[in-house]
Amino acid sequence: MAGNRKKTEAIRDRKTKPNKGNLKKNLARIQRNTQRLKELASESET
Repeated sequence: MAGNRKKTEAIRDRKTKPNKGNLKKNLARIQRNTQRLKELASESET
């Protein structure tokens, strides 16, 4: 039977692996949004 620490480590590993892809996509989305906001801000100034 596995110990408590080993179980929690396994659970944490399972949680972080699928989250990695989501974090990368989220970061890309945020960068695109900031780019659009900068473009809109420069358009409204002129």
